[in-house]
Amino acid sequence: MERLKSAVPADIRRAVGEGTARDLPSTTSLLLDFFDGVPLFHQRLFFCFLLSKVISELTDPELALCRKDKGRAVELKGRGNACFSKREFEQALGFYSQALRYVPISSDGNYEILVPTLYVNRASTMHKLGLLKQCLRDCNRAISVSSNYAKAWYRRGMVNASLKKYSSAIHDLKVALSMEVTSSGKSNIEQELKLILLKHRNVNEVGRSSSDCQDAGLPHTEPHKVVLECASTPNKGRGMMSLNVISPASLIHVEDPLAAIIIKSCRETHCHYCFSEAPADVVFCPLCTIPVYCSKECQEQAVGDISWNQDTSLEFNSHHLVDNAKLGLTSTRCKTSNSKQIAEHMHECGGAHWAAVLPADIVLAGRVMAQYIDKRLLTGKSSAISGPNLDLVHHYDIDSPTSKLESHIYAIVLLLCLQKYYRSDLSWREESLSQLVLLICQIKVNSIAIVHMKSVDGGQELTESKGYSTASDAVMCSVEQIRVAQAIYMSGSLFNHSCRPNVHTYFHSRTLFLRSTEYIESGSPLELSYGPQAGEMDLLERQKSLQENYKFSCRCSSCSELNLSDLVIDSFCCPRSFCLGAVSESTCYRSEENFVHVSLNGSAVCKLSLPDVSKVDEDMEKVGKLFFRNDDADLKIDPGYCMSCRSQLDLSSVVATLDRAASKINRFKELIVIDDVSEVLITNALQSLEQIKKLRHPYSKALAQAEDKIAEAFAKVGDQEQARKHCEASIKILEKLYHPKHIAIAHELIKLISIKLCMGDKAGAAATVTRAEAIFLLYYGPDVQRVLPYIDALKIAVSG
Repeated sequence: MERLKSAVPADIRRAVGEGTARDLPSTTSLLLDFFDGVPLFHQRLFFCFLLSKVISELTDPELALCRKDKGRAVELKGRGNACFSKREFEQALGFYSQALRYVPISSDGNYEILVPTLYVNRASTMHKLGLLKQCLRDCNRAISVSSNYAKAWYRRGMVNASLKKYSSAIHDLKVALSMEVTSSGKSNIEQELKLILLKHRNVNEVGRSSSDCQDAGLPHTEPHKVVLECASTPNKGRGMMSLNVISPASLIHVEDPLAAIIIKSCRETHCHYCFSEAPADVVFCPLCTIPVYCSKECQEQAVGDISWNQDTSLEFNSHHLVDNAKLGLTSTRCKTSNSKQIAEHMHECGGAHWAAVLPADIVLAGRVMAQYIDKRLLTGKSSAISGPNLDLVHHYDIDSPTSKLESHIYAIVLLLCLQKYYRSDLSWREESLSQLVLLICQIKVNSIAIVHMKSVDGGQELTESKGYSTASDAVMCSVEQIRVAQAIYMSGSLFNHSCRPNVHTYFHSRTLFLRSTEYIESGSPLELSYGPQAGEMDLLERQKSLQENYKFSCRCSSCSELNLSDLVIDSFCCPRSFCLGAVSESTCYRSEENFVHVSLNGSAVCKLSLPDVSKVDEDMEKVGKLFFRNDDADLKIDPGYCMSCRSQLDLSSVVATLDRAASKINRFKELIVIDDVSEVLITNALQSLEQIKKLRHPYSKALAQAEDKIAEAFAKVGDQEQARKHCEASIKILEKLYHPKHIAIAHELIKLISIKLCMGDKAGAAATVTRAEAIFLLYYGPDVQRVLPYIDALKIAVSG
């Protein structure tokens, strides 16, 4: 990219950088004229050479990093066999999976015997590891590829027996017996049949699961009668509001994405279609080695049909449509069309690997563009493609000159990559490039991060089958959000941001759900969080994040009115022992108009209104007493001065001491992980915590984090009483920064539950589970068990 940018003449770079969205037809034409024109011959030739080289590297099957390779598949199979022989089953599993990734389809469009052999080998390995459901799925895959493969039927019979599905096991073993050609093999199968027939007489059958997909489940049937409207306001522009009263925990919107793409860090760990964690029996794309799928269903949804044409070359059936599994899009006034969805990986495959190399925003733009092209071709419309006209903001005009030039060049690269796939099926109009530049900008601003919740117990994911039974389970369970993908939701993009949102966003698979978290009056705006929230970040940090990522300054209630969280989140203690006032590194002014102006190190000033004195709670009055006095018309509080009594603190000395203390606590936590802890180390960590307590404000986030780290460390060394004490101290601080029913508190309560269970305090744990579940129900409603399955595990643990 850097070489391509540097090859563009300075005058064109300047025109692009200074241009607006209205100038795009002109600036894209300039770039195309340079690409095709005669002037500046040598510079143009160099740019064309670079561009041609880039496109060749991205799309040439012979150069592709993602191409299939039978030789490598055979080599990996051999390494798997060697590990299996040495009973190194986990390593064998990895090698068999990688062999399946590289094995190609044969010249007649069918799989060779190598594929069913690999499936059976992997199934045998998973059987040894106790992964019975995964083993069964691989047996089914082997049989679907080669129905006369005796070993596949035998292995399926054996795993069905392990699953106590004896009727199925007997059937499978009888089929295997009829296909087996060796006498030793027949004798072995007959012996197994006798044993299973005996068990079958005394044991009931176990049911069969209906789907392989990791996120498969019952369709969402919860009614939602909320009527939404897209309206414009002077401060925030276009946004969503309700036309009726909304109760807390009401489902207000459900939507599948227009397009979605997995993020690079999750490519090997999560399904590329439903974004669930990849199981042991992953499925790969038939034509390339990039995507990983959790099931055949997800693979077919993403890849579509594959056909074998008369020229004996493998190709995607570009006319295959996958039914869009809409889950009842809400009755908004700005619905997306209820249409069919084109299989999203088709245009990226067939030997090219550009989708694995280009940034996710660009690949996502390619998926939107490909969907638009395929729908036009399917409906018989003109093959001259201009580009989709999404009704979304783009902020192109305020992008940096560098970003504008990158968008132009990425648009050219993407168009050429798509053209390589579609070939003669379409022609490009002159406005195609300018439309694609805007599309890239729209995706940067409007794409939504898909996050999945994960509960980690001692480094492992906590599932319904796990619980706590003894003090030896000395771990502190924690809940974290995993960002797995980004997507475009046409209606979801119309909800505005607030740092104190009244709508909670969550996902099941790739489906977006929005649920109210409080009582909302008719005609009120419906606002979710784009990431920054009050209590998690201070005011200036939130404003900076939103400006950098979304190009706007937030004026929500938390960013326009002085509040407790922003006063204390990064503050220090007043040097006077009985003063609760906060000491900040920021400069604060109060003007005659009852506004507070906040700036840090001379940075941009944030203007906040003072709340009505009657609404100021006791904590806030004690923390910032000076702001609420009437004897000072104009007030200035410099960095290092208490907001309540004006006592001064030596900030440079305090910050240095706090840095040393935080470093010791972090070191303590690191050594606990590797079981290298001593009494001296524990004493030093507790002394460091006391230093932080003396210097940080009692409601500061840094103190909450220090208490949490100490709690986690004590939980790992088995001192659950100390872990409980410090975990509760952390939660009390977070309740000040957020509010007692915020979802962040529920996540912290999960830690406290695990500690109480390890202490044997099931009554206390049960009470905390009830409190956490009440908060989760507010944010997830009836979906709480589906999105957070570990809640059931905790319920079982406290009642067992």
